[in-house]
Amino acid sequence: MDSSQRSDERKQPNAVAREKMQNIHSRVKVQRAQNVFAEPINFNEEYTAPHFPKSEEAIQFIDNSLADNFIFASLSAKERRLLIDAMMLDAVPAGTIIIQQGDIGDYFYVVEEGHVSFAVDGNHVGACTRGASFGELALLYNCPRAATCLANTDCRLWKVDQKSFRYMLANNQSNQQKDIHDVLRKVPFLSELEDQMLSRITDALTTVTFPEGERIINKGDVGEVFYILRDGQVKVHDIGFGDSQYVDQLLGPGDWFGERALLTGEPRVANVTAITNCSTLCLSRETFEKTLGPLQGLIDHAMKKRVLM
Repeated sequence: MDSSQRSDERKQPNAVAREKMQNIHSRVKVQRAQNVFAEPINFNEEYTAPHFPKSEEAIQFIDNSLADNFIFASLSAKERRLLIDAMMLDAVPAGTIIIQQGDIGDYFYVVEEGHVSFAVDGNHVGACTRGASFGELALLYNCPRAATCLANTDCRLWKVDQKSFRYMLANNQSNQQKDIHDVLRKVPFLSELEDQMLSRITDALTTVTFPEGERIINKGDVGEVFYILRDGQVKVHDIGFGDSQYVDQLLGPGDWFGERALLTGEPRVANVTAITNCSTLCLSRETFEKTLGPLQGLIDHAMKKRVLM
């Protein structure tokens, strides 16, 4: 058996438990029609998210665990770090009911050590071990817990409460909205747009991540997507069209690439490769046109101001 097969086997119990818990979560969707989302955040309220020091090993462990959870798929590296900083370690003795079915949830947990089982209406439905997480819906909704979670052994759990999660995420995203707005102002064919239009573009952006070494754009492909780099670094290389060739470029957070796709839909004129793990904000040509309408009025102006990638 090779290492990848062994890795898959190690992951299987948690993966099965995660699938079962997601099925359980689907059962409570019908209860969310009224008053299930957490209360709106009052930014006038004095509140400082907690910060609990951790070793680099613990930080990396939690970060890896969050990567497997759909709730956090769109978080930037900075947002994940804010969340990790706010998580505290809880030592839970064997036999402790961590979550009681029907209670209103408040905490999200990551298992560092131990074995936790899940039961619905008294029936065992799954279990999880090191690296798994549970209780994430408590960060988003004021709805009853879907299952009872029991510590079968002594456990060490990292946990964070809803209020800390929502405050730090909302504050960071508020700042990020302004940062994105500022970046869009620097894109030549967007620079003259009204603030309202830029806000509509900002709201239409989608987060996509790329691992180190992945090719994001292939030269010669028909362009369909524009990218803003949130985290990480990319290399723009083999730049050129016709007889014109350009020096390779390194781009970092706040830079953008692929805007040619929004304007012309012509083939890409460069390769773009992630040289670190990257998080990007993306906008497709289709979404762009739905947001702004016909682009022809912007094209001539843009072509005069920048050689587009």
